[in-house]
Amino acid sequence: MFRPVIGLLGLVAALGLFGVGLAAVAIGVANRVAATRRAGLRFMAGAVLGFGLLWVVGVLAAPSRVLAVGEEVAFCMIDCHLHVSVVKVVRANDLAVTLRFRSDARGEPEHPGDLRFDVIDGAGGHYVPASGLIAEPLPAGGTVEREFRFAMPPEVAPAGLIVQYSGWMDYLVPGNGNPIAQRR
Repeated sequence: MFRPVIGLLGLVAALGLFGVGLAAVAIGVANRVAATRRAGLRFMAGAVLGFGLLWVVGVLAAPSRVLAVGEEVAFCMIDCHLHVSVVKVVRANDLAVTLRFRSDARGEPEHPGDLRFDVIDGAGGHYVPASGLIAEPLPAGGTVEREFRFAMPPEVAPAGLIVQYSGWMDYLVPGNGNPIAQRR
């Protein structure tokens, strides 16, 4: 549906329009002009409603993606340079998932440590990694593989791996960049 950068631009535009409306309200209050204050309130309401509609449509219309081992998914803050793929999965007393993090950025490092990882089972249970967390930035153009171990009992079958940004700001972005859409 929306590329994450388009959703981010929609958020910035909505905040800008809301700010213009807020400024009109402040000017109307300061100058005691009711018409300016009402116009500013309408402008603010329009910005909120317009963005709300964009957000709902963007999240609901974002396609679900199921990746096979080796396929990549791009994670976008602004520029979509961080790529993640599953290299291998080993099932023993726990679940070991080896992930490859690749950056195709040219100048700035990427931060895979900002990602959150959950394995889900068929009953909806969530398992977070017991090891494998990434603290260091990934240099521009670099690649690193990391094994994540999930304390999942052997009798429980994994249904999927969810990888998403851990910050709350991404929930405001409509479309594919939203963690709600990424969970699918």
